[in-house]
Amino acid sequence: MIRHSRFFCRSGDERGNEALDRLLDYLLESGDRLVGEWLGPFEDSVAAFRLGTGSSDSDRPAADSLTLEVHVGVAEIAEVVIAASPNDEWGIWGCDLLATVTLSGDNPDWALVHRIWAALVSLWRAVPWDESSGFEIGASGAPRR
Repeated sequence: MIRHSRFFCRSGDERGNEALDRLLDYLLESGDRLVGEWLGPFEDSVAAFRLGTGSSDSDRPAADSLTLEVHVGVAEIAEVVIAASPNDEWGIWGCDLLATVTLSGDNPDWALVHRIWAALVSLWRAVPWDESSGFEIGASGAPRR
């Protein structure tokens, strides 16, 4: 199973690794221990990290790791924004940050997904979207606090 959730944000960051650093710092301050690795800034506007909630007895994640990818820049994400909301009914036009969480495997780390979701909302008033529910994901899958 592979599942992608996207979060449309307004951050003001100009580099993907700066935005991802800010998000990771927030996550580290707000919950269970995390383990992961940089997948890289691929260019100035894109950065990614493989991430999981750490188990108490090892440096291995307690569930399947997820991939957290950040793209910054209005022009960089314009096509995705327009495809998701062609008439801007969700107020996402002009967003300058797109965070994508990719889950794969048999044991997704749903607690971490909700933690990332809450962090994105807190930091940048994120508007969530996923492949199966579109923007309706917020009505049924809002993050737990």
